[in-house]
Amino acid sequence: MTRAESLLAYVGAHHPMNLRGLEEAREVSPADWDAVAEQFLGWAAGVWGAEGWQERCIPAFVRFSSDVIFAQARYEADGHYENSSFAECNEHVYSQRDVMDDYLWGVFITNFCWSHHMELSLFFRDRFLARLPGAPAIVEIAPGHGGWGVWALSNRPDARLQGFDISPSSIAIASSIAKAAGVADRVTYTERNALDLATMPTASADAVICSFLIEHLEDPGLLVANIANLLKPGARGYLAGAITAAQVDHIYEFKTESELVVLCEQHGLRVVETLSVAPKRTLRKAQYLPRSMGLILEKAGRTT
Repeated sequence: MTRAESLLAYVGAHHPMNLRGLEEAREVSPADWDAVAEQFLGWAAGVWGAEGWQERCIPAFVRFSSDVIFAQARYEADGHYENSSFAECNEHVYSQRDVMDDYLWGVFITNFCWSHHMELSLFFRDRFLARLPGAPAIVEIAPGHGGWGVWALSNRPDARLQGFDISPSSIAIASSIAKAAGVADRVTYTERNALDLATMPTASADAVICSFLIEHLEDPGLLVANIANLLKPGARGYLAGAITAAQVDHIYEFKTESELVVLCEQHGLRVVETLSVAPKRTLRKAQYLPRSMGLILEKAGRTT
């Protein structure tokens, strides 16, 4: 039995209410889902062991998915996200090591176990990674669990990556996944505020990855300015963000796709391609449609 098959069997036996969601994710592209799930779960097994990955990662995914549903329900009732500052999120989530570790492993599994995140994963792989220049120097801002950057290195053996994250949990988990994936020699993670990269060399990156950080910030424009500063002229970045999609640590409420597009354009980034996706199922009579959006960006100017 493959790990992907084992995942479906485990969820069916222990968390049957979550099984349909996994089936929907696989239906996006069965062959791709099998391959991506096998790869990501292989890394998890490298960290937690051949059997341990199930008991560590799947319950974390189920808890995270439930927390998101409840957060979205509160958002529907209140009309706004429940927290509005980093200080609030830090108190409830980021400063709690056990909470943060569980959160990150849960998010890691969503990359292929939520149908709309599976769509974004393929968009990232096929429309962004495959089109990077040779031997790219990649900067990842707030890698979180590290899966996006590690996937980039796994798909691009000529690439190197430098990642910055404010969370010790993120650095530890991303480092463990990079080691399990066999790419640890091509990645460096540094504990650092993603909004405090002004000392990084201007126009030094061939590519920038920043997945699902922007909605966690009080001032998302600072992040986009950093991305624009880091990219070489003509180089590309990948940015993913949430739109009217609540979580306990989402702060900035984007209401339309155009808000993200305009924000990027205001900082000298051309929006080359976008994909906005929503879950197959949402809360009944919902007024807000939770969406995840990926944007492929290009720094104005030309490389020399």
